This record gives sequence, structure tokens and C-alpha cells, in this order.
Amino acid sequence: MVVVFAYDGSPFAKRALRYAKRLGPDVQAVVISVSPRLIEAPRTEQSMDPDQNTEHSRRQLDEASRILAEDDVQPTTVTAFGNPAAEIIAVAEEHAADLIVLGQRGRNAIPRFIDGSVMDRVVRHATCDVLVVR
Repeated sequence: MVVVFAYDGSPFAKRALRYAKRLGPDVQAVVISVSPRLIEAPRTEQSMDPDQNTEHSRRQLDEASRILAEDDVQPTTVTAFGNPAAEIIAVAEEHAADLIVLGQRGRNAIPRFIDGSVMDRVVRHATCDVLVVR
């Protein structure tokens, strides 16, 4: 079973990683950290939100890998730049994921208010099952 975990370092995302153990010993985990891009900018590191950076994403992925390693899961990690919901869905499709697991809320409430919830968009548009962890 291939499972994509969306990770932003929030308490909800950390709790979502704990589901890897519940999914069984054969889970193939893919963890994605997405740096939002500036509106209408190309999907490159140079056009990402200045409040985010590659090192921040790398630290998040390292943290997620450590959490999963506690449950003997060795993930594939992906850093993406762009619309978080679209990038999560694209990675799930690229890896032929059976399931996407994400937290109910991320780190920032203001972008969610302005842009809509990443969780809502993933649930509505994903082509595989989605598990939302509270």
C-alpha cells in the first residue's frame, strides 16, 4: 500500500504520521512538504513564498522521517513548490498512491481563510482515498 503523508510540522500533521503504524507493515510512505509559491509564479524554488525556504522544508521532512522511523517506516521524501493541494494530489498520482493522509489543520490560519483549506481541496479533488486526522 502506497500512502502519501502531507507534512507541515503542525500537531495535526505529526498525529497523521502515526497512522503509518496502523496501516500495516507493508506501507510504503511518501512524505511531501510543500512550499507555497507566489501567485501566478512558475513552480520553482525562486518563486516560492519568502517566508518559506528549502532548508525549512528539509527540516520538516527530516522530522517526519524520524517520526516514521520510530514505527520502522522508511519514507520517500518529496519537496514541492506551488499550490499545496495541487502538489499533494500530483505526488499521490505520480506514486499511484492508495491513500493520502493529512492533518485537519495546518500551521497557518490566515492563508486558509484567504485561499481555502488545503484539506478541503485535497478531499474534493484527489483520485484516491483521503484520511483526515484530527
